[in-house]
Amino acid sequence: MKKIKITGTLLVLFIAIFTLGGLKASASTLDLSEGQKLEYYKQYEKIVNEINLGEPNSTLELEPFEKYTSKDFVEPLEFKKYAIERANVMYNIVSDGITPFSTVSASKSKTVTSNGTSVGLTIKGSFTTNYDSLLKKQMFFGVNSITVTPSKGTWTKSTSSGYSYNLMDMGTTYEITASGTISINNLKSNHNVIVEFYCESDGSVS
Repeated sequence: MKKIKITGTLLVLFIAIFTLGGLKASASTLDLSEGQKLEYYKQYEKIVNEINLGEPNSTLELEPFEKYTSKDFVEPLEFKKYAIERANVMYNIVSDGITPFSTVSASKSKTVTSNGTSVGLTIKGSFTTNYDSLLKKQMFFGVNSITVTPSKGTWTKSTSSGYSYNLMDMGTTYEITASGTISINNLKSNHNVIVEFYCESDGSVS
């Protein structure tokens, strides 16, 4: 595999939804209290810090909280995707299709028993991967979402996210525990299903 060369320009990129455009609430303006707006802004700050830590040449900054209006607030996941896209314009990539901060999906299959019935589960994960310039390979950066689809009945998440995770092997393995309830013919059973996803050096996930 060819070596990857990343050249970055050290600059300040201001992420301001109302100045950069292209990022609006999907349906309508979010109905947020002042406290909720501040909490969203703190999440935006965390996202920007994570991106900057993931790539030393990335220097993203937020506009001050006071400059945001109600129409500028979007869900943190949507903001994260947009921030990653904005960070990518700072790089000149020469590679075999590898780019920093890529979004990659993969699926795993598991079979469980629910009240005597065998049920297949398809566990799909969406991940963000990031190129590590020191190790010179792509690694996991974050979990975007985990969904579980049963072959029979319905699956209901046990928590708001429906999963927990453990990052292992120097950022190349995610151990995901999907927690939920399977309901078949009004009979329910609780399950904690563990799967592992692996990030290859080229950024592919299996």
